Amino acid sequence: MSKLFSVVGLETDTGIREVGFMGGIPEAEEIQDSRLYKELVEDCGSSDYITVNLKSYLYGEGEPEKISVADLDWLKNNPGFVNSENVTCIQSSRYTILHPDQGMQMSM
Repeated sequence: MSKLFSVVGLETDTGIREVGFMGGIPEAEEIQDSRLYKELVEDCGSSDYITVNLKSYLYGEGEPEKISVADLDWLKNNPGFVNSENVTCIQSSRYTILHPDQGMQMSM
């Protein structure tokens, strides 16, 4: 089995940034429900929007599966692994989440 995970970069309109790992290819709602997103919103409640930079990766062979919590912990401690020849970027996207609770707007 191959493992599927994403690097999620969040940036507020005030310039505050956070980066974290999530399993699979998360949808906007999953990102908004994540601890990474919620902590960023707590730290900068005055932000009008948050830009999401999402890069999804695959490593290993065979049918892809969502990465385990243990594997995510390993990635957090070994972030350089993402740039190794064993890992392939399969998708990259960028969009904006309006805050507070103004919905989501896709931008290119």
